[in-house]
Amino acid sequence: MDRFEEFGKRIDEEIARLKRINNFEDFGRRVDEELTRVKSFVKEEVAPETEKRAAQFLREVSEKLAEAAGWIEARQAARNAQNPQNPRNPSSS
Repeated sequence: MDRFEEFGKRIDEEIARLKRINNFEDFGRRVDEELTRVKSFVKEEVAPETEKRAAQFLREVSEKLAEAAGWIEARQAARNAQNPQNPRNPSSS
């Protein structure tokens, strides 16, 4: 059974369990238990994968920014080579 089917089965089981709740106190206790379980799931399952993907994305963006900076520097060097008598100093602008 794949994870999606397992998730669907767990939802069906939880709905059946909710139908057996007899009073509001039981319902509140069940909600608290589920919130604790969901927080744990997000902390242990979702967050690490999200962090991993975010780190990879940032590495890819960093590479693209480095390429863009190199392209800009090459254009600037080409301009300066064509006009050696009027070099621009970007730090004085």
